[in-house]
Amino acid sequence: MTDPIYTPMLKSKQGEAKALMRLDREVKSSIIPFFDVLALKSGLTNGGDVHLFLKKQAINIAAAWNGHGRCYVDLFDIDPSARGYDGAHPVAIVHEQIAFDRIDAIPVVGVERDTAYKLAVRHVVSAGVDAIAIRLGNEDIQLPSMLVERVSRLISEIGASDLPLHVFMDFRSIEHMDSDVIQIRFVRALAEVRKLNPSRIVFAASAIVSDMGKVKRETLKSVARRDFLVWEMLAKINPDVNYADYGIIHPGYFDFDPKTIKPAAKIRYTSDKEWLIVKGSRWVSDTSQHRNLSKLLYKSHQFRGPDCWGGENIVSAALGGHAFKRLEDWVTIDQNNHITHTVRQLSRISAVSRLPV
Repeated sequence: MTDPIYTPMLKSKQGEAKALMRLDREVKSSIIPFFDVLALKSGLTNGGDVHLFLKKQAINIAAAWNGHGRCYVDLFDIDPSARGYDGAHPVAIVHEQIAFDRIDAIPVVGVERDTAYKLAVRHVVSAGVDAIAIRLGNEDIQLPSMLVERVSRLISEIGASDLPLHVFMDFRSIEHMDSDVIQIRFVRALAEVRKLNPSRIVFAASAIVSDMGKVKRETLKSVARRDFLVWEMLAKINPDVNYADYGIIHPGYFDFDPKTIKPAAKIRYTSDKEWLIVKGSRWVSDTSQHRNLSKLLYKSHQFRGPDCWGGENIVSAALGGHAFKRLEDWVTIDQNNHITHTVRQLSRISAVSRLPV
């Protein structure tokens, strides 16, 4: 197996940006993050509202990854009709800002994006980028016979024929998909993707649960990291396939209105084969709940202790030290733990694969 490069797929929120900022230097050097620009908030109107919102997302990306190498930037979740000042396309707004901040960004496009999106990416490519990324969705993967033609046409349309090609085969949520089905679909599509001679192929998926309401309060619930386990099986036969996931955030996340949705306090902790989820009650009713939740996790034999910034904060909260109260800060802690552990997990797998037979 070649050394796999991990790509955490993150929303452009401050909480997830800070998770990257808090990573150890060695961990940062082992990843190429993928930023999904956060969907527009309800009620924003084209023009100033949209422009300022998108610039904020670009600034979050810059704060998270300035000076740390390449990253991917996609606007998959942005309404195709959204426009900024003077009709500026969201792709142009975001990439102009991150270029100003000297972020080495690889633009991402999909075969089903509209003409305006493709033209905006073409403009970004013409300004100078090191590579182009194609994000194939589940519906694209299920039609492998069409992939070479569709992707080749797309690459030509955006003027990227001479650039290294990175292909993401993104299943998004596999919570309700059978693992065998995923593997079969991936392998069938992979044979076609290889005909495009990509310089990087990435399997991406998430098995995190979408509904935390089913998690019993103040108990540890285990959720299998099936995305990682499926990738492991695929990589044994296809050692050049890299791994990407969405961490502890469900791919379908949206920026909810706290006036209408009252989330519970929770910690989502990553181990080798599963997540440990511990949940409290409504956070607005008691903003100090994470102390008791940390104590429950601290007692688990799967808790690794202060092995990273996120782990240090769980230990501190469990033992009566400093404890963050905001939900956003606990997203940072959870994602920081997840990314750190996944990088180290992949490093161990690589080390084992290099041992003499």
